[in-house]
Amino acid sequence: MTTGAQTAVRFRTSTLEAVAAHARETYPDECCGLILRRDGAEAVRRVRNIQDQLHARDPERYPRVARIAYYMDGKELLDVLNEVDRDGWAVAAFYHSHPDHAAYFSQEDRDRALFDGEPVYPDTAYLIVALDAAAVREVRAFRWDEAAGEFLEAPIAGADGS
Repeated sequence: MTTGAQTAVRFRTSTLEAVAAHARETYPDECCGLILRRDGAEAVRRVRNIQDQLHARDPERYPRVARIAYYMDGKELLDVLNEVDRDGWAVAAFYHSHPDHAAYFSQEDRDRALFDGEPVYPDTAYLIVALDAAAVREVRAFRWDEAAGEFLEAPIAGADGS
């Protein structure tokens, strides 16, 4: 497990631009997906946000809509995780957007990232893209800090290449 609060997370500029483009395209709804890494290469895998479908089916259980929440399509997420296992990728980050809200790691984000009080992906960053009127305002990263027993903000640094 890492102590990643002070250690910068590194992503290629082209990777961060692809995540930002996804956030702009889905605005005013939240987007979600994963960033994969293998042998210095990075790949963005978009996953469909099915929050609106869940809300329409069961508004009591899923009271929020895609404008203020996300829920990754289970089949698409499984396909990406199978690709990770099959092709030797690592999950470098999960990401989602906050349309018209700040980039913060919410209690719901924390709850989804933990299982029985432990991080499901302890070495993985969680990126949150804040945007207003489809313009990206900020991107913040959060990582598990073992000493703190919490997800803390980590600086984002550019990796070489594009």
